[in-house]
Amino acid sequence: MALPKTLRYAVLHVGSSSMSITILEYKGIDDVRVIDYAAREVTFGEELFQTSRLSFKTIEEICHILKGYKQLMADYGVSRSKLYGTTVIREAANRRSILDQIYIQTGMRVEVIDMPKEVYYKYALLYYKMTHQYKLTDPTKATLFLDITSGGVGLTVWRGENLLFQRNMHSGSLRVMESFNRNQRSSISFPRAITEYLHRMIGPLREELQTFNINSIVLSGDEAQYMTHLMGQENNKEDIITIEPERFKGLINSFDGVTATKLMNRYKLPEYKANILMPTMILFNEIITAIEPKSLIFSSFSFSQGISWFYGVETENNPFMYQLREQNAQLARAVAARYHTDRIHDAEVERFSSLFCKALRHKGLPERWGYLCRIAAILCSVGKFVNLRNHGEHAYHIVMGTDIFGLSEEEKQVVANVVYYHYKGTPNDDDAYFNALTELQKIQVTKLVAIIRVACALDAGSNQKISEVTLEERDNVLYVFCRTNEDISLEWWTFDRDSEYFTEIFGMEIVLVRGGDRHVQ
Repeated sequence: MALPKTLRYAVLHVGSSSMSITILEYKGIDDVRVIDYAAREVTFGEELFQTSRLSFKTIEEICHILKGYKQLMADYGVSRSKLYGTTVIREAANRRSILDQIYIQTGMRVEVIDMPKEVYYKYALLYYKMTHQYKLTDPTKATLFLDITSGGVGLTVWRGENLLFQRNMHSGSLRVMESFNRNQRSSISFPRAITEYLHRMIGPLREELQTFNINSIVLSGDEAQYMTHLMGQENNKEDIITIEPERFKGLINSFDGVTATKLMNRYKLPEYKANILMPTMILFNEIITAIEPKSLIFSSFSFSQGISWFYGVETENNPFMYQLREQNAQLARAVAARYHTDRIHDAEVERFSSLFCKALRHKGLPERWGYLCRIAAILCSVGKFVNLRNHGEHAYHIVMGTDIFGLSEEEKQVVANVVYYHYKGTPNDDDAYFNALTELQKIQVTKLVAIIRVACALDAGSNQKISEVTLEERDNVLYVFCRTNEDISLEWWTFDRDSEYFTEIFGMEIVLVRGGDRHVQ
């Protein structure tokens, strides 16, 4: 779907080590032109991990820089923009005050990105470039994207068009360093201690990663660029560089224990940058040692680049978005498999609920809500693994405790509430989980619960009696025509029971009709 005209917009980012603005023109997924880019190195992350908050002086600095960026946008005549905040705002104890002051002083609203979504935007750009443009990965072999930031570590594995694995750890480079005081960091034993610390940190994931037979590991962002410079790749302007693992190991071994002080002395790095780079190098080496990949790929793609590109792709509604969503649905199925759900029943509920969502677009059900409904359908039975009694409660906690790739924290809350209510109970403000939602989220939950319930009813016995379903709306009645040669008494009774809530929410009657010829008696 082509855009009617060139899309010009600005993407601004408040990060732990830099603030930036990117002004772009987007004509298509392969035709994105950066008109201007400006960035300012900052030390907000160091302050955050030391004090858990940002000072008034720092907030004033953020607003001052943003005012300069607003003037730059005005100079280019750009009125369409988005401002994103990552770890440094997301995890600040005084987050509300920061967001309020930014709005008061600049008139700009900050969209705070949680860690899974932060990794997702980088992955989307990296995956597209490597598979569609550079053709760097073998579709028969697995690739690991290792995303190390100041606040966390994301690990994403893909093979061909399939996402195989995604985990996130809230132990990034600065967070690790701030776990030790200055005296400990200056100790001669520190390199060994932090290596053991990081080795233990990735321990639970090591065996699972080894099962994928990973051929390449990709590291992206500023730290990846710094590492290539340390290995002699000076003045390199390539987006992606491939290096032999032995070359990186040679760099690590040359230090006889990597420390921030050694990095500062050998490469004249500032202390703040050395404190970020040191644990990144050690963690990268730990992953390489555990997996033994054939090649290492260093990418310059940053969060700002990822979100800037993604904004245009999403606005265009490029077909690549559907490929990403299918990958995320695969990961949701992998999560469900870990809890031994009924895969065939879940697939039926997903199939039926997708039909309802498409038919109800005109009833205030956007396409994105339909996608959330699919994810909820896949995960609605995970709580049964814990206990069949009150499994909706257990499912809620499993979903909330799982990083679901491609969903924001707010969307995950919607999915968690849908799985909580999918079997019984009515969404109600007396319930703490539902009451904590915004009004828009509550509307999403009620509509998706109504759909999931009638979808589940069509396979109430989990024995796939109904082979085909077609929908038709007439005179504000939604007729559900089903093809079957079996006794569907259970399905009929369950459907009649759950149709009452559906009618209440959508303001239309829903009727199950046996037969696929769309002829209502």
